[in-house]
Amino acid sequence: MSPTIEVKLKDSLVSALINGVINAVIASYTFGSKALVPMSLDMISTKELSVWGQAVPLTFGLGIILSLITAKVFAGKVSKAHPELKETVTKPIFPTLLVIAINNAAFLFGWFVVLAILWTRVFGEVYVSSWLASALVGVFAVIVTVLVETRTKKAVLKGE
Repeated sequence: MSPTIEVKLKDSLVSALINGVINAVIASYTFGSKALVPMSLDMISTKELSVWGQAVPLTFGLGIILSLITAKVFAGKVSKAHPELKETVTKPIFPTLLVIAINNAAFLFGWFVVLAILWTRVFGEVYVSSWLASALVGVFAVIVTVLVETRTKKAVLKGE
């Protein structure tokens, strides 16, 4: 009988918090010289920085990178704890893990674009301090990390 492995959101919290802090610090350098930063701008193409403008590409990059890293690390841990599952969880990077990574990135990218558009539609242009803008980018990174890790682990366990 195969062991049941549960994927829990709380298992991703430590790495998500670390990732959130890292991305908040990076964002603070990006926003640092500005007194106020728009949450979003009511235009598709702009060179001006915004919180959502930083968060949306973050979802795609983190979606790909974290999916690949999570899949490999998770497969190693599961294989060590449950050697009978090694063949189930060990996947080749191409095409299997790459497909999981692209699916995660596209899923998150799509949701964050929709949320950014809805934010702009409902609230318009709202300005926040550069400190708060950086913190919000960090929060978005935490959300992305938890979702990517959870979705990747479930996909690896399903044998996709």
